[in-house]
Amino acid sequence: MVKTIKSKKSDLRELLNSAKILPHYIGSQEKDSNILPPIAVEYHWCATCNYNCIHCSYSQRRKNNKCLTQEVVAKSVDDLIGLGVKAIYLSGGGEPSTFKNWDCYAQKLVDADIEMALITNSIPLKENHYEMLRKFNYIAVSIYSTEESQYKTITGSNCFEQQFALPMLLKNQNTELTVGARCVINSINYQNIFNIYTKAIDSGFDYVIFIPAVDYEKNRIDLTEEQKQCVLEQIEKGLDKIDPANTNLLNIKANKISHYQKTYTDKLSNCDSCNSIKMRSNAFINYDGNVYLCQPLIGNEEYSIGNLNTDSFKNIWNSPRHLEVIANLNQRFAEGNCENCRAIGYNIKIDEFLNKKEFSDIPKDNFL
Repeated sequence: MVKTIKSKKSDLRELLNSAKILPHYIGSQEKDSNILPPIAVEYHWCATCNYNCIHCSYSQRRKNNKCLTQEVVAKSVDDLIGLGVKAIYLSGGGEPSTFKNWDCYAQKLVDADIEMALITNSIPLKENHYEMLRKFNYIAVSIYSTEESQYKTITGSNCFEQQFALPMLLKNQNTELTVGARCVINSINYQNIFNIYTKAIDSGFDYVIFIPAVDYEKNRIDLTEEQKQCVLEQIEKGLDKIDPANTNLLNIKANKISHYQKTYTDKLSNCDSCNSIKMRSNAFINYDGNVYLCQPLIGNEEYSIGNLNTDSFKNIWNSPRHLEVIANLNQRFAEGNCENCRAIGYNIKIDEFLNKKEFSDIPKDNFL
């Protein structure tokens, strides 16, 4: 008997729409920013991973195999619940589901009615996790290739078939869960884009996001110009096969194989400060205990607002050190030195809103 996949109808354009910042921005203007909690928090609670991907943007950080202590995670979970955080990503530094008792902490957050997302390669997930995972808002599964040899070269793993299995396992019951796929375009799989896209959709994934390898650590893992051109040619040839509701390939083409915009000052009427940071949109908790405000700067302690091994999240957030880092980040933003950051798109939408451009059907999404 063939199982029926049941899920809500999702549209990737809403997930990627930077205008989702606007309801949060409007609401924040009525409050003192110095007492606002973060809207969304991304937990990198461990550096351990069951994969060793060639394109990993955290490869240097993972070499120490660090992770937060159980005590630190338990206290920070309580703090985030108490502060009224709206959404939490369980993400990497490593593979979040390799962290001891990860499911117990995730269940506590679910029970507190915090919206939850998991970014995972899915291999460590077990059947006893499925009931809890069906209560998440979305799960993004890393996929790599439809060619087993490419998969092994990229990941160093032998779990080729499992990368496409999770949608059928989770969505064979009624659930509001969205299960998406994320594929990093790297020097191994860059010629295989449409096969990966087709296989993922046929396997029941609600969407497929393609992410050109991001070289955060300057390890030269990003695509060459020749490889980028090959990807662009594939997209151009397959335009009639692309559904913008379930993949970002058209965005990739428009941005010329760049996931985030790198230039932004010419798109803003005022770039004196980052509105996304001012309104406390995001926090990133790293596995060494440091707390950051910008994903690309995770690991750069110059921009850490505090460390959970020596202080609580509740005390770190909106502290004098937090305000000092905001000032430093605002200077960086004003000088046009930010890159590979989702907040760039948010700032552009806020700027358009402040300049009275009309917006309709603004998506309501706590995952910023």
